[in-house]
Amino acid sequence: MIASLLIFSILPVAIIAGTIAAVSAARREAERDNATLDDGIGSVRRLFIYVLALVGVVFAAIGVAMIISGALDAIVGDTLLLDRRQGLALALAFTLVGTPAWLLFMLLAQRSVRAHEVERRSQARRLYFGVTRSVALAIVAWNAVEAGRMLLGVADVAGGPWGGLVAWSGVWAIHQRLATAEPPTTVITHLIDRFALYFGALLGLLLLLAGAIGLVAAPLSEAYDRAFRANIVSGWDRDLRASLVVLLVGVAIWGVYWLRQLAARDRLTTLWRVHVFLFGALLGVALAIVPAAIMLYTALEWYAGVPGADTAVAHFSMLPDAASALILGVATWGYHRAVIVEVGDAHERSGPERVYRYLLSAAGLVTAALGIATLIAIAAEGLAGDHADLVAAPNWWRNPLVRGVTLISVGLPLWARYWRDTQRALAAGVEERAAPSRRVYVFATVGVAIFALLVSLTIVLYQVFQAVLAVDLSLALLREARWGLGVALTTGAIAYYHVLVLREDQAALPEATATPPRARQVVLVVSGDAADLVAGLERIEGVRVRVWRRTDADGASAALSGERREALRQAVANADADRLLAIVARGDFELVPYVQDAR
Repeated sequence: MIASLLIFSILPVAIIAGTIAAVSAARREAERDNATLDDGIGSVRRLFIYVLALVGVVFAAIGVAMIISGALDAIVGDTLLLDRRQGLALALAFTLVGTPAWLLFMLLAQRSVRAHEVERRSQARRLYFGVTRSVALAIVAWNAVEAGRMLLGVADVAGGPWGGLVAWSGVWAIHQRLATAEPPTTVITHLIDRFALYFGALLGLLLLLAGAIGLVAAPLSEAYDRAFRANIVSGWDRDLRASLVVLLVGVAIWGVYWLRQLAARDRLTTLWRVHVFLFGALLGVALAIVPAAIMLYTALEWYAGVPGADTAVAHFSMLPDAASALILGVATWGYHRAVIVEVGDAHERSGPERVYRYLLSAAGLVTAALGIATLIAIAAEGLAGDHADLVAAPNWWRNPLVRGVTLISVGLPLWARYWRDTQRALAAGVEERAAPSRRVYVFATVGVAIFALLVSLTIVLYQVFQAVLAVDLSLALLREARWGLGVALTTGAIAYYHVLVLREDQAALPEATATPPRARQVVLVVSGDAADLVAGLERIEGVRVRVWRRTDADGASAALSGERREALRQAVANADADRLLAIVARGDFELVPYVQDAR
């Protein structure tokens, strides 16, 4: 239950939050891209070509993979002749349909590129390259793991993984070559390429962790069995080899996509922060907390509860797996924390970092609330005593008590650690209180808590009125209403506290006025990456930034020192003009007010 609670309350929300942050960043950067594009071949025709090209390449890859795997099975396998004929017929059908279709639509796409230069910058073309490479990479990774297991003697020899590996590696290589030959020229097409890179980095990280956990768990399980068990048939070397293959494939993909292409080149961008905080550090925290909670519950159940196993050896048999996940979780969190500390800014907090901290605060709060509600329910049932129609089993309270204590022991420190950190960040000023992630967290907590309070109170009152009308009001009512009471008292306290937080935040924020803040337009003329400059300027209320890329200077002209960056921000904040031109060059800037003639 603890594992499900933490995993399903943290990671899916992190994925949704990360996707929203990434899409928001894409929309903002797309608005800054002022390139004027003609219609080219038209959006509908473009979509028609690339969707059918994607279908064609999938059919072709399936057919080629089946031909290769069928040939290998015929050489090394014992496939029946009838099965060979059916497989070959299906493979030829896929190949002879998919290959010409893909060639035809790619020929049309290439012809449109030669006829219309704008087609090189089309989002549909870049999206086709990104989706095709990502799908191919995932299938290659899966088949590489299966093929590696065959080489190490873990799995039976078969042609299927080898056919898939060869065919989809060819698909990836062809589209990687096509995409590399046409570097993205607009902000949005560059973002699409980066999405594909971050997909590869995340896939590699997940495979790396899965393999590393198995690699650590195998010898730990063997040591546990040798120390405490007898006559156990050991297969740890087989598990070790299987996990090693997954680890090597994950390291290869993660190294190419993250270490080589993203860790340094893309750092401090929004997508980089989303990956580091929500898919790196958050994943590490979950991997560390879940096994730690399981280990704590197992120990408390053995010493204070009613164990489900007869012997300690059987009861604690999960320790090697939990310990390996804990070790890798701490290592994952430590690595991403080191990356954050290395490049982070101690004076400001990014949106993804705030989401990361509020997600962990919410997970801790929910976990602790469930534990407190459990203890209240146990106390209510204990006060009720034995009902005339129900005699409680001996020690009925032990395992629920262990669950409640475990939930509180895990959730309360987690919530206190990250909530206290967010409260300390309020010293940074109004920006932290007005952050969307904080407002979503506080309002969502108050709303969910009040809703749970209303539902639980309704249930409790229903049971009270039912007992009164039946003239059966007794302590037995506490047993019937124990969970309603537990939820009502817990969520009532949570709602009250966060209402106070909400009122404090609203009091600290400047009062809303009848007139909106003055809208101002800043045109930033800069070469290279200006994400930090843009982010700093857009934190000024009412300021919107458009970026004009210089073509007569290198990226070094965009490199302002922290002092000059703050000076530019203050100059824009104090300027009276509604339209400003900020020219950044040679480590300094020039701020010029301008007006736009109406024509």
